[in-house]
Amino acid sequence: MHNRILLTVLTLALITNGARRLPAGAGPQEVDVVVNKANNIASFPREEVRRIFLGEKTFWPDGKRITVLMLSRGQPERELVLREVYKMNEADYTRYFLQAAFTGRVQAAPRELLSPAEMKSRLGANPNAIGYLKKGDVDDSFKVLLKMP
Repeated sequence: MHNRILLTVLTLALITNGARRLPAGAGPQEVDVVVNKANNIASFPREEVRRIFLGEKTFWPDGKRITVLMLSRGQPERELVLREVYKMNEADYTRYFLQAAFTGRVQAAPRELLSPAEMKSRLGANPNAIGYLKKGDVDDSFKVLLKMP
């Protein structure tokens, strides 16, 4: 038990200290939260989108499990999503999911992807996934649930 707590604390410290900050204005101006066009969802209020990203809502209305996708640390789109959807910074996000996983409040943190190209590919291949793309990367294979900022 002590080893698990120690591992959690060390992981949090490493992640928090390793988080990169982008210069102000360096990120994208508009990012859209999107799903595959095969998803039956027409729209979701901002608070429902937040609940999905926080792992509080894990199933679509049709009963299928939601797969939440996030870009890896340092990506400008992630910074915007953390600020606009999660209302957190990188350290708060890490702390939230470590605590939520430890207490059993969430089954898993969002799946992290290395690049916007991988995000687009995964969203295009999985009708139950939700993620985000720069406005310019959104095409007719996606439905926009939320425009940011």
